[in-house]
Amino acid sequence: MTDMQHKPNGWNLPINQMTEEEWKDYFECRKKYDIKLSDEEIKKIIKIAMHFIDTDHDKYMEESLKIPVPPNLAISYKAFNGLKAMKKFNLSLAKETYPDEF
Repeated sequence: MTDMQHKPNGWNLPINQMTEEEWKDYFECRKKYDIKLSDEEIKKIIKIAMHFIDTDHDKYMEESLKIPVPPNLAISYKAFNGLKAMKKFNLSLAKETYPDEF
């Protein structure tokens, strides 16, 4: 669940501490970035991102972050880096597998 009344599991751990304003921003990011994509859409994003890999790191990262993070990678990243560090990731797949974690 992704609203202020239902913060994700582990919200109160030191690594996930955020102010109420930061939580608001986090949940706005969930609405903005967690987009379910088809395989074709993902392939298209990868092709665009690879075009920028050697020429424009920022554009490469912008495109790459649109790709849904695999669930097991997302849960591991959360454990080591915290929710705030992954607020701009596409967690659509991870939320399907771990609905209470993001």
